[in-house]
Amino acid sequence: MNSLSDREQIKNSTRLLSVLSKTDNLSIFMVAAGGDLKAEIPSLQKLGLSKKVYYTRLKQLVDAGLVEKFGDAYKHTSLGKVIYEKHIIMLMEQIKNTEHLRMIDTLRNTHKYSQDEIAKFVSQIAGISPWSEFFSPKVMPSPSYSPPSTSESKIVIIWKFEDMVSAIVERVAFCKNEILLATRSFNEIIINSILRKADSGVDVKVLTDLGLVKQYLEIEGSKTWKINDKNSAERINVIANPWYPGKIERRIAKVPCSMIIFDGKEVGIEVLDWNDTTKFYSTIFIKDDETLNSMLDFYHTMWNNALPYLKERDIK
Repeated sequence: MNSLSDREQIKNSTRLLSVLSKTDNLSIFMVAAGGDLKAEIPSLQKLGLSKKVYYTRLKQLVDAGLVEKFGDAYKHTSLGKVIYEKHIIMLMEQIKNTEHLRMIDTLRNTHKYSQDEIAKFVSQIAGISPWSEFFSPKVMPSPSYSPPSTSESKIVIIWKFEDMVSAIVERVAFCKNEILLATRSFNEIIINSILRKADSGVDVKVLTDLGLVKQYLEIEGSKTWKINDKNSAERINVIANPWYPGKIERRIAKVPCSMIIFDGKEVGIEVLDWNDTTKFYSTIFIKDDETLNSMLDFYHTMWNNALPYLKERDIK
């Protein structure tokens, strides 16, 4: 650690950590992940900052090379995106599971159990295996989900909704070619992460459940049907489609369950609560080739039979 290169890396890392260690800076940096950070009053109000503090903190992020102005909004630079997706998200996941990790450390420090016994215990309570390779002095991953960059398991089960959102965002970040989504619900964090990926050149297809669109139109678009002109279909899509106007192919279908396929290598399938099918129960991520081929065929069948947009008769 005595070389000039090492000292320079430490200096640069310290500078970035110093910028992100400030609460206001980190809050602004997090908002920039959604691509809706602007040098306008609404952004100040959303963050609860004064004009002076807001612009000072924003300049610090820009000077650090973490955010940059694109069009009328500030977004993550390539460096900022890597730090957000590979470090900030992961750090927050670890913090959420602090109690689990403390329990594991307690078991290890008693010296009453072998590494294999502890690994087996963690696998049982987390629904994830194998864990043995993680019981070394290296960084311990979160027991609530296993990121695609480290997991060797072909099946991962996630039980908490917020962990499911984080797991999808993590997997989206690693996608290089294609994302196929069929959804029965909307989540802004997932939508924003996929929109950013589509903007970067990844092919994205989204199938939205017909019932979800109908429900949304009943609330937001009741007046739309009263205006009948050549632009009515486009206007309906704007109202009914939170993905608009992203670089995404979108269709509407009867979606039996939410699912997402990452680069044809892994599929996430939502399991609904059997007592209330409007509620989340768990998500299963599968890397098995046979299952993937079946789900790809199923997705493309739904896609080929889906509606490109809604007409009034489709709602009734």
